[in-house]
Amino acid sequence: MPTLVEAVSLLAAVVATATGLLVARRRRSSPLALPLAVMMFGGSLWATARALLHVAAGSVPATVTLHYLVLPGVAAVAGATFWYLAVLSGRRLSRRTGALLLVHPTLLVVALVLDPVHEWFLRLRVEGTDVTVGAGPLYWVHTAYCYALVVAGIVLALGAMVRAVPGHRRVFAVAALAATIPTVGNVLTTLVAARSENLHLTPMFLLVSAAIWWWVERFGGHSAVVPVTTRQVLEVLDDAVIVLDPRGRVLDANPAARALVPATDASGLDDGPDAAWRAYLDGDATVRDRGTLTTASGTVLDVRVTPMTDPVGRAAGTVVVLRDVTELERLRAELVDQATRDGLTGLHNRRALAQRLADAVDEATRDGRPLSMVLVDVDHFKAVNDSYGHAVGDAVLVAVGRELAEATQDGETAARLGGEEFVLLLPGVTAREAARRADDVRARCARLRVPAGRDEVRLTLSAGVATLAPGGTADDMLRAADHAMYAAKHAGRDQVVGAAEASAS
Repeated sequence: MPTLVEAVSLLAAVVATATGLLVARRRRSSPLALPLAVMMFGGSLWATARALLHVAAGSVPATVTLHYLVLPGVAAVAGATFWYLAVLSGRRLSRRTGALLLVHPTLLVVALVLDPVHEWFLRLRVEGTDVTVGAGPLYWVHTAYCYALVVAGIVLALGAMVRAVPGHRRVFAVAALAATIPTVGNVLTTLVAARSENLHLTPMFLLVSAAIWWWVERFGGHSAVVPVTTRQVLEVLDDAVIVLDPRGRVLDANPAARALVPATDASGLDDGPDAAWRAYLDGDATVRDRGTLTTASGTVLDVRVTPMTDPVGRAAGTVVVLRDVTELERLRAELVDQATRDGLTGLHNRRALAQRLADAVDEATRDGRPLSMVLVDVDHFKAVNDSYGHAVGDAVLVAVGRELAEATQDGETAARLGGEEFVLLLPGVTAREAARRADDVRARCARLRVPAGRDEVRLTLSAGVATLAPGGTADDMLRAADHAMYAAKHAGRDQVVGAAEASAS
């Protein structure tokens, strides 16, 4: 049996050393590599010392030294196991925690140096070449501390496994299993085997653990990256995620939610339903499933509301996902505006006019209100382009568009129909009032002077006014205004003609 234990111990040392060297190459690229390498080298020292005890059986100094070397190996395995599992669980060890982990190995070395005198750790009895080893009080303190470190690490790993994304849970399971196996072996050795045959089973369990780590590092590469937890996913999301209980209180919120909705906090759970984030939404948090709303500050949010149920179908709470789409909505509105505006004058274009005209006709027919239209044409515009160039012609169109825009009131529309033709759509305005306003625009444009090099271009307008007749359509009114405008041109230009006058003439 000693021969088998010696062989297994040496094999465990070889596998642990090989795994440690394999992992140590990744120490600069992964925070998991160094603690795992320390764990493997500590296990190698532990197993080697146990294996050589059988070889050094006839030498008292060698036997005593090997017994003492087991203890630093145990300390390295325990401390590195906690270190590895803590980092694997997503925690970053601070300098203070690292210093605390070094306290035990430091005190252990000091105690072992003084132990031959005080026998705090091991009580050695030498009879000839035989050495009997007993446990001192510090040995049990050391053992309990090592167990506590390993158990704490396993608890951290299992807790992180629950929170991890499904694809990474096996990483935590393998790590917890590999840490548990030698711990179980050491417990059996301490409580059972040592009392009967003085048979140390721990190296056998170390061999299994080292083999597991060698396999996962050779084929799985666990130390290459720290597994991702669900919490880490939520932490890096740009979307704001708020979790509410069935009463509407905030249970949790990721950093994006706390930045977007500063009042969202899980600290007020004892103060009753937390409606602060709803108040932030200006009382408009009535979006069901998905929708867009605007807050009191003008922020536009895309809101998705997802109810949660427990396994038996009872309401478990709600997940609210908020995304700031203010800039997206601004760009969308800008694109819509660009699609409905004339690029040169900034007035509504022909497409927008067609829609507004159709809506205005429907409203006027339904409500029995008057609806008038003024069709404006710039006189002799082709001559301006031919004489001064298109740049001056564009400046003339811009100047006319500006006057038309200033002439419109709420609910009215100024549009460029095409070329040098413009339209004023005047809901609720009679033909007489529309003619008066058209003449006012004509007079204002007649006073304009558009620079053209050393010259100035003077403008005149011809305008036709039409009013929606009972049972008439948008096309009828547009044709009537067009007919009136051409009547103004034939009458000498620079004047306003109504559709009734044009028909009479």
